[in-house]
Amino acid sequence: MRRFLMLLACALVVFAAASCGDDDDASPTPSGPPGSDEDYLRAVCIGTSNFSNALLSKTTAADIAKVVQAFADEMKQLNPPADLAEYNRAFVAYLEAAMDDPTSLVTTPPPAPPDDARRRLAALEPTIPECKDPTFFSRPTPAP
Repeated sequence: MRRFLMLLACALVVFAAASCGDDDDASPTPSGPPGSDEDYLRAVCIGTSNFSNALLSKTTAADIAKVVQAFADEMKQLNPPADLAEYNRAFVAYLEAAMDDPTSLVTTPPPAPPDDARRRLAALEPTIPECKDPTFFSRPTPAP
């Protein structure tokens, strides 16, 4: 059951990022050189794990929304590899679109990164300790 919830949480997070969101907030734009695939994957795995844990432990939608907002804020601060920049923007928008109904991330598929980047990240998932259930990028991409 826990594995199912983790997979569901991961799928929700990815799909939430694809939804439209407001890009006009005052959050700073990451600067400096792009981060590594490992750093990006680590942030995604930590965020999805926190979301999955919130689904199991939080008792209100507002409490779950706080976890989702923290995940979105963390992802905004990242400077992802260049080929994941647009995906990261879509993923953050997906998360932010779920603020009113954070459990919708469980049933709303996340955006998909470019195929080459997805394959590259999927291959790294088993090597990242924070990716306890390494299936976020290695799961099949839903059909449009």
